Amino acid sequence: MKILVINAGSSSCKYQLFNMDDQSVLCSGVVERIGQPMGKLSHKIAPGSDKEEKIVVERPFPTHVEGMEDVISLLLDSEKGVIQDKSEISAIGHRVLHGGEAITDPVLIDEKVKEIIRDCFPLGPLHNPANLMGIDVAEKLFPGVPNVGVFDTEFGMTLAPEAYLYPLPYSLYEELRIRRYGFHGTSHKYIAKATAAFLGKPLSELNSITMHLGNGSSMSAVQNGKCIDTSMGLTPLEGLMMGTRCGSIDPAIVPFMMEKKGMTPQEADTV
Repeated sequence: MKILVINAGSSSCKYQLFNMDDQSVLCSGVVERIGQPMGKLSHKIAPGSDKEEKIVVERPFPTHVEGMEDVISLLLDSEKGVIQDKSEISAIGHRVLHGGEAITDPVLIDEKVKEIIRDCFPLGPLHNPANLMGIDVAEKLFPGVPNVGVFDTEFGMTLAPEAYLYPLPYSLYEELRIRRYGFHGTSHKYIAKATAAFLGKPLSELNSITMHLGNGSSMSAVQNGKCIDTSMGLTPLEGLMMGTRCGSIDPAIVPFMMEKKGMTPQEADTV
């Protein structure tokens, strides 16, 4: 069984093709600078093995469709390809940022799920539209192949109300769903599982602190394998200081800065 995994961004698309029979990575890569005058496709065959080989294609990729079409060509290449036919791919997995409160587990993507992804555009404006675009492209290029969504916010859906509610008027939660969602959930879930396996303990008996550290960073508290608290909140901005995110600051800084500097909400958000 072979599974293609896609992580679509606004101007990029990362991918890996797994052979689930032995859990090996057949190939991986990224299409970058989609929509810009010159794009780049970096494709690795058998990454991490002694047979690793890298192929680089530089040309314009007007949309994600052209980028994924080139990826498929490399997958099927008569000399360098890793499959002989697209039908060998049994399923396509998509990393999606935000599923709100409606999605708590990986789901088979249908029109209802796509509508939930659209409804969460305001909560994930940089990621959800691109994630949905990746799903649409996969459905177009791999007709009939099931698409599965794995959501970053899933792991945080086990938070209790006292952990996810902010000390604000409850109406803001009821009307706008302002709450702590938590992000990097796929990473935190994997770390918890891997830690339990390393310690030889069932995940259901594991209490741990998980850390996702990089340009974006977050921490989660895991009790009996379930997330009970996390550092990221309504957006991925809250919590630890990161590469391009300030993390938690005194909320009074924002209106003070806007008043003194004459900033719009968008300008303040950019800062």
